Amino acid sequence: MAQQSDFDLALHTKWFTKEPPAFPLPCMKALGPCTSTYNWFWEQDFADTTKTLICAVRWTDTKAITKVRVKWKRSNPAGTVTAEQKHYPAPAPLSEEDLDKAHGLYGANIATWAEETVGTTVGDGECWTLIHRALLDLADTYRQYGKEPPLISQGRSHGYPILSLTAPTLGSNSGLLQLAD
Repeated sequence: MAQQSDFDLALHTKWFTKEPPAFPLPCMKALGPCTSTYNWFWEQDFADTTKTLICAVRWTDTKAITKVRVKWKRSNPAGTVTAEQKHYPAPAPLSEEDLDKAHGLYGANIATWAEETVGTTVGDGECWTLIHRALLDLADTYRQYGKEPPLISQGRSHGYPILSLTAPTLGSNSGLLQLAD
């Protein structure tokens, strides 16, 4: 995959001064489904306040990440704004051996976690929320024992993408159910 080019951050629109900031930008959303986060901080001196906004966006399908840092003076955002971007490519495809290893490391624990929640509602009750919570809880446990945690969900993508299916018609899942048999 080619390295991501810098995005046109449209700094003239002062999107970064809004609370919450208008992020991710439309040009980022155009690349596909994504999740994002941001954090603010500021430094005050005698003359003015310097604000800093750090944002990150991760594309659900590829797991590629872009981080953006924007700094400006509160008294003159348009005249003082600076920005930088860092792009992190999607992880390399996993080999069949790596996928089998991940299945061995995480599969049974994820299944056990899910079985232990039978009869309860996890999150909003949706299946993707169940797996997301399982991955979060297991990641914490793995970290406590100094082991590599599983890849956490991004949107409704869980782990490394190995299969993508589309229903034949909107609202139809019969083809997916037949595939599962």
